Amino acid sequence: WQPMQTNLPPAPVWDLVVHDNDIAVATHGRAFWILDNISPLQQYKPEITSEEVHLYTPDPASHTLFGGGFGGGGGERGQNPPAGAVIYYSLKTALKPAEAKKPPEGAATGAEKPPTPSEPTPAAKAPLVTLEILDQKGQVIRKYPPKRQPGEEAGDEEGFGRPPERGLPTEAGINRFVWDLRYEGASRVPRSPLWAGNTDGPQALPGNYQVRLTVQGKSHTAPLAIQPDPRLKVTPQDLQKQFDLLIKIRDRVTQTHDAINQIRDIRSQIEALNKRLQGQPQGKTVAEAGKQLDKKMTEIEEVLIQTKAKSGQDVLNYPIRLNNYLVALAGVVESADTAPTQASYEVFDMLNRQLDEQLGKWKQVLAADVPAFNDLVRKQEVPAVVLGKPAETQEPGSR
Repeated sequence: WQPMQTNLPPAPVWDLVVHDNDIAVATHGRAFWILDNISPLQQYKPEITSEEVHLYTPDPASHTLFGGGFGGGGGERGQNPPAGAVIYYSLKTALKPAEAKKPPEGAATGAEKPPTPSEPTPAAKAPLVTLEILDQKGQVIRKYPPKRQPGEEAGDEEGFGRPPERGLPTEAGINRFVWDLRYEGASRVPRSPLWAGNTDGPQALPGNYQVRLTVQGKSHTAPLAIQPDPRLKVTPQDLQKQFDLLIKIRDRVTQTHDAINQIRDIRSQIEALNKRLQGQPQGKTVAEAGKQLDKKMTEIEEVLIQTKAKSGQDVLNYPIRLNNYLVALAGVVESADTAPTQASYEVFDMLNRQLDEQLGKWKQVLAADVPAFNDLVRKQEVPAVVLGKPAETQEPGSR
């Protein structure tokens, strides 16, 4: 026997029961005290304390997720268990990632170059701890820490979307992490609100999955089951149809947002180049060429996304565009555990055709207009370094 008081108040215990793998304790005068999910206790062995890393087998998760919470009332209220798959692992010692070294202030970062489509940044230093969810085929469907999205370092705001995902806990002892049962989501556009939908990935279907925890290069795996809701009269085939359409929508949203982010990245490079060439003999020619390129990009961008919407309520004044139609359609498709309606398939086909048209135009711009602009900049022999005008000097003591 070992004591485990945690936050249980010192009070007489009149009864104790294990229900759905939770311990419910009835105290005298102190209401109920519930310990959610005792699977780590059931799997505990003394030798675990000597292991550097131990991954506990998660309890089966339910395909039905509840938001939880109760309105009204007073006094102290309990906290509902988290929605999703609860994953426990223990670390013998805490792991703290080393802080990245920042370049000294004023250090050169390289000469600016003409606009080109966004390229992936060099891979950052691998995290000390990663957690992956694998499907029945052994393919990774979700990975933590999550991939960084554009604009996250500036505090991205997505309107009614979910808050940014937290990293993995790496404290000494038992750590808990909750997978929300969703696949990887679509890419996002920084500071761009969405209405009636979000960029979340579809929810995983009932079935058998795997959890893979990797700590400092060494992996540990455990099975994870997602159970269907026995109260729902829905067939696995209908859930599969729903999932398949949601995956297609997610992928199309990613293509849309990637194109938008490319457009905005190229525009920012053009603006930076124009600013650097102000007052230079090549400035006017480069600026005019950049203006023509930006015009073509804007025509595509304004069909893909509502450029005037900057906050959640702006879409009441400015109509949503293709990207928001897609996420709103996903919101309708996943609003109930059932196969998509025929109308949902028809709307998706319509949006698909419209998106293909705009992405086709964007491919043409990337293949012809961007290289032409870069060629013009090269012919102008834009200097790598442009000297600014020296600041005016003042007499000592003058104001």
